[in-house]
Amino acid sequence: MKQTEQNLATQVPSESTSSPANIESLDLAKQAYRVYLDKLTPPREFILISPMQVPESAFDQEIAKRSGYFNYPPVGLLYIAAVIRQVAPETRVHILDLNFEMLRNASEESFSYNFWEKRLFDLIEQCQSPYIGISCMFDVNKEIFVQIAQACKKRFPEIPVLAGGVQATYDYQELLGNGGFDFIFRKESELQFESFLKNVFQKNHTDLPWGTAFISEGKTLTLGEPTGEVPVDLDIREDYSAIPIEEYHLHGGLAVFSRYNGTEKPFATVLSNRGCRAYCTFCTVRDFNGKGIRARSVESVIDELKLLWSRGIRQIDWLDDDFLWDRQRTLNLLKRMTEEVPDLEWISNNGLIAAAIDEEIMEWMVRSGLKAVKVGIESGNDAMLKKIKKPTSKRKLMMASALFKKYPKVFFSGNFIVGFPNETFGEMMDSYEFAKSLNWDWASFYVCQPLVGTEMFSIFRELGDDRVDSQRTQKALNPGRLKQRGEFNAQFDAGEDTGLLTGKDIFNLPRDQVPSLEQLNEIWFTFNLDINFLNNPNFKTEGNLEKISRWFESIYAGYPFDASMAAALAKSYKLMNKQERSIHYKNRFHEILKESGYWQNRVKEFPEILKMAED
Repeated sequence: MKQTEQNLATQVPSESTSSPANIESLDLAKQAYRVYLDKLTPPREFILISPMQVPESAFDQEIAKRSGYFNYPPVGLLYIAAVIRQVAPETRVHILDLNFEMLRNASEESFSYNFWEKRLFDLIEQCQSPYIGISCMFDVNKEIFVQIAQACKKRFPEIPVLAGGVQATYDYQELLGNGGFDFIFRKESELQFESFLKNVFQKNHTDLPWGTAFISEGKTLTLGEPTGEVPVDLDIREDYSAIPIEEYHLHGGLAVFSRYNGTEKPFATVLSNRGCRAYCTFCTVRDFNGKGIRARSVESVIDELKLLWSRGIRQIDWLDDDFLWDRQRTLNLLKRMTEEVPDLEWISNNGLIAAAIDEEIMEWMVRSGLKAVKVGIESGNDAMLKKIKKPTSKRKLMMASALFKKYPKVFFSGNFIVGFPNETFGEMMDSYEFAKSLNWDWASFYVCQPLVGTEMFSIFRELGDDRVDSQRTQKALNPGRLKQRGEFNAQFDAGEDTGLLTGKDIFNLPRDQVPSLEQLNEIWFTFNLDINFLNNPNFKTEGNLEKISRWFESIYAGYPFDASMAAALAKSYKLMNKQERSIHYKNRFHEILKESGYWQNRVKEFPEILKMAED
């Protein structure tokens, strides 16, 4: 299952670094699979595991206590559970969301990051003839994903360990070679998994799980490529009983939007369609989900929303990559939401396509409960938009922007990327200037990371860009970005001559220069700080101080050691005449400054940060 754009941008798949064996012929793979299959005993129980989303090296218990980490419900595993229920209804399913359990237990002083081992082993020992399935969506949790699989294999070598997800798909050779996995279902896995279960339970060797990879006699084998259209109308309502969906909001958030919209409001994520109309060169959707869009019936989506409402859910985040793709279907869905679940609020962190938003669509989005939304912009240069095959233009974006101004209560954020292949600093400045001209509540800048399976990955590899081999992601709103508290760019040191331009000096870069990755990180930092903190439009007379203070509070929950956020909050509350809150964050700013040489250097470069805190 595809997760949100915020997570894919933060946690990108890496290209396999090892090739444990030669890929053999399809005939050999089919023969080996059938031999393997004959040895398997049908499971009586299934344990589906979602690993922690923050690696141990980046985990901070204090941030967890503040609910500052992401806590996405494992919707993909619910779809797998639905397949098990359909094929083998007598098989009991356990969903073990280790990320949720980690965040729920983090407030205990005796908490250990390695709590999962006892929790998992106890569950396995209680089960009769279980299989284990583990989801690995992103590179950031691959390490713990592998640890879990290897620990299971070492302790229970006879139990089959299965895996799926974005990361598992693209790193399947490496993962199979480490000894922790028996089968990996590549790309969307519901059809593969259904065939596999039928093979196991019915010993039916004809309907093979095409696309599945496994190890046989030390060789990595694949059953060709995934085939068939994965159904999207699987009814997962019954499977929500396997997770405490009404508790997720108590221990984390859906990106930052859910915290902004209200930490008291229980949340869930819902997928109404799969796929995307666009052909963006930087995105894995078309490779992972296939071409075209497959939509659930409006009826099935409404039924799921009603079930969630009955469980106490009051806000949802759409996981769709192209929520607005079918105008009439979208209107029908929004109108029925307005009528049948009228108090349900929604956010869209995954990003909407601006060209699909017109006045009627916008009106019904708001009437149906829209509170915050991201729009995929990517670049403020029309030529670059064409190069990356983004289905928009500056003209269309400006039209959408004019429409957004009619809805000041909605929080609007635009996604921008810097560092496309051979992108010059001048082209990046076009994005910077365009972001400032839009005057939206926020501009989310990211450093481009080439994802395996994309056209852009191949381009970067031809250019010899080291982002193909190293995953040095720098992103604004990722709580687990660096081990160093509150620090964005590890290489930054104001007292060291790195040859990089930092701070406002980045604006002196030659417009025709293609910056290095290290220089890109500094460009990202300055763009983000200047637009969103020093010159946020909500600080102006016509701005919305209540909106931006809530937003900064939401971010600060994940970044309590970030001096710029403390300074921005001090300024926000002072402008709102909330002196006590302003003084609190002013004091917090100085505490961070006193403890952090990094932020001392940043304030020297940007004295405006100090001014925000003091004035």
